[in-house]
Amino acid sequence: MIPYYSQKNNILQHMGIFDFRDVSKRKGNKEELTIACTPNQITINGTSINFPTNYSTLKTILGDASRIEPIKQTKNNVYLWDSLGIYCSTADPEKMLMLLLVVDNRYGLGHQPLHNFTGEVLIDQEPMEKTIENVGLDRPYMIRSIIKEDKQVAIALGWNPSA
Repeated sequence: MIPYYSQKNNILQHMGIFDFRDVSKRKGNKEELTIACTPNQITINGTSINFPTNYSTLKTILGDASRIEPIKQTKNNVYLWDSLGIYCSTADPEKMLMLLLVVDNRYGLGHQPLHNFTGEVLIDQEPMEKTIENVGLDRPYMIRSIIKEDKQVAIALGWNPSA
C-alpha cells in the first residue's frame, strides 16, 4: 500500500497498487524441455512419445498449441508452440510425422514460433552435438540437425520411414 494525503478529507489514506496485466505475457522462467533419445524411444520431459503421433498426445505433453495456422494452397496446418520454439506441420492432426525444434527463428523457415527452442536434446544421455552420428536407420525415429549458412537453425525429430 502506498500512503497518500487526501486534501478533501484532510487525512492520510492508503492506496493499493494492482497489476492488471496478463500474467501469461510476463517475462519469466519459461518451461524447459528435455528431449531424451535412446536407441528404442524418445521422451519429452520423461513422457514417452512415438512417431507418427497425434495432436492429443502433443497437447498432453506440451500443452495447447499457441497458434494453428493454415498453409496457403495446401491442406496442411501448422501447429506452433510459440513459447517453446516448436513447430509441426500436418494435413491430419491424427498423423503428425515430425516436430521441428526451431533453434534460430531469424532464418525464415516459413511459419515459425515466436521464440527459439531453448530446451535440451540428449542422445544416449549425451548432448546431441556429441552423439548425433550414433543415430542410424535402426532407430524407431529420425533426428536431423538443419543447417543454414553454417549454423544450426532447427532440429527435426520424428518418424523414421526405414524402421
